[in-house]
Amino acid sequence: MNIEIAVLKRKLKKARSNPPSGKTGRARIDLLNELGMLLYRSRPLITEAYAKESIVLSERLEYRQGEASGNQLMGISKGARGKYFESMRYFNIASEIYVELDNKRGIATTFSNIGLVYSYQSRFDLAIDQHMKALSIFEEINDRNRIAHSLNNIGIIFRKRQNLERAEEYYLKALRIREEIGDLSGLAMSLNNMGILAKEKDDLESALDYHSRSLKLKEDLGDMQGIAISYSNIGDIHMKLQEYTPALEYYRKSLSIVEELEDEKGISNNCKFIGHIMILQKKYDEALEYLNRALRISSGIGARIYESDCFKELSDLYKAMGDYEKAFLFFKKYSSLMQEIFSDKSAETIAKLQVRYETEQKEKEAELYYLRNVELRREINDRKLVENRLVAQERLLEERVKDRTVELQESMRNLKKSVEGTIHTLSRIIESKDPYTSGHQLRVAELARLIAIELGFDEDKVEAVFMISLVHDIGKISIPQEILSRSGQLSELEQEIIQTHSQVGYEILSEVAFPWPVADVVLQHQELYDGSGYPNKLKGEQILLEARIIAVADVVEAMTSHRPYRSTPGLEKAIEEISKNSGILYDPDVVEACRRVICEKGFHFQ
Repeated sequence: MNIEIAVLKRKLKKARSNPPSGKTGRARIDLLNELGMLLYRSRPLITEAYAKESIVLSERLEYRQGEASGNQLMGISKGARGKYFESMRYFNIASEIYVELDNKRGIATTFSNIGLVYSYQSRFDLAIDQHMKALSIFEEINDRNRIAHSLNNIGIIFRKRQNLERAEEYYLKALRIREEIGDLSGLAMSLNNMGILAKEKDDLESALDYHSRSLKLKEDLGDMQGIAISYSNIGDIHMKLQEYTPALEYYRKSLSIVEELEDEKGISNNCKFIGHIMILQKKYDEALEYLNRALRISSGIGARIYESDCFKELSDLYKAMGDYEKAFLFFKKYSSLMQEIFSDKSAETIAKLQVRYETEQKEKEAELYYLRNVELRREINDRKLVENRLVAQERLLEERVKDRTVELQESMRNLKKSVEGTIHTLSRIIESKDPYTSGHQLRVAELARLIAIELGFDEDKVEAVFMISLVHDIGKISIPQEILSRSGQLSELEQEIIQTHSQVGYEILSEVAFPWPVADVVLQHQELYDGSGYPNKLKGEQILLEARIIAVADVVEAMTSHRPYRSTPGLEKAIEEISKNSGILYDPDVVEACRRVICEKGFHFQ
């Protein structure tokens, strides 16, 4: 590669000595773009200079192909340095030009690059959509190199989503193609990804072998950014083996390279790893310095998965320092961001919902504010008839109304995020108390949410059912661990103790100002339709509908999950149980909705 770069540089020097016009100008632009593509990983700043020169010259000569390639190159070099928002802007420009030129390879390459940006930002649904589009076009034009590249990118997304089997499937397809066509740079990338996959499977010997082979290829190619990545990955293996000294050495070597390359993503990642080791070595001041730097960079470039990792590390740091208030604060931020990243909804859907939510909130808040101030507005309108000078005052008041509406909107959003974060944290606390029912509340919440949708609940009430379900067993925190994990039959006294959890949950949650009837529903979730439940023997519609939904979802989930004191009856038995007791123990409308969700719409627990 070094020889190829040297040859291209000599050609470029010669091209620059001629006037930039006609064929010579276009040849110069093509050289700039070709040379930039060879250098972007090891010299991204130099690549940006080539890309800028290419774009300016292409616009002057009206060379649209060169302009598209230059914008593509600029986007790639920005992405290599972690500047994702800027890179996306250049990729979109390139895409528009390639579509205009009907250049399929260019269109597909842009899809692929945009997919990489979405992947770095943890917007996985959008990322895989872009990579699948790219793969389809590359297969159509039979570009084997880019087919392998797309397969590799899709594999990365499956790995990040913890679907290791699918990830390995795509990685191996890409690896075989790269071996067939002799693509050494791509082969190094494939070996690197196979190493990461092996590490996640705890096959550390194979992982180290893959990364060592990848590092050797990258050193032969002079790929500095690739070398930095390999150093960091080898550091990860030593970290997994609790060999902190060599791990720290590799992370520092990687950090030194990415700092020279101004690769912000790489800097953030290595600072986070070094901060983690500093925590283990009880060097808390140094840990805080590295983690704050990592968080500042990851937030700035929109790398949300790195940002969430930083929140988690900062939570662990403050926990180690004994500052549990800050530890809890950062854990809430981590939990909230992870919930957002790994939601089943696509980022596009979330964005649409957010726009609609904000619009509705603004309208409601504005309407409420105007109603509260109707007397003031009437007085202003009356005075306007005789005093023109009050026109200015009215305008001022209206501006204040708008400002206050924005403030109220922001307060509502912050409150909503805080409440959701609190509920998710409480849910995790409950599961840590009773490991045999780990994930129980989340599975109940997912089924309860779908039942609520089936019953025609609006979005706010559906969200309420989901959130309340996440903490419906909060009262179990007061139950002794030996009773919760008992494998045999409970005594009468122990059953009475278990039955206190509804009341305890109510007492815990009644002191918190939730926007939903959380405490009341938690109190009633063990009440049964015929009045045989507890604690207050409520019947039928005396029981809140949300509690009746959770009661059905609770029993279905319990019968499909393992417990130490019995075998798993399964989903079919669960449907049989609720159907048999419909109108007796359970609300018949809720039972029918649950049956439709499972039997007709194919719901199953994850």
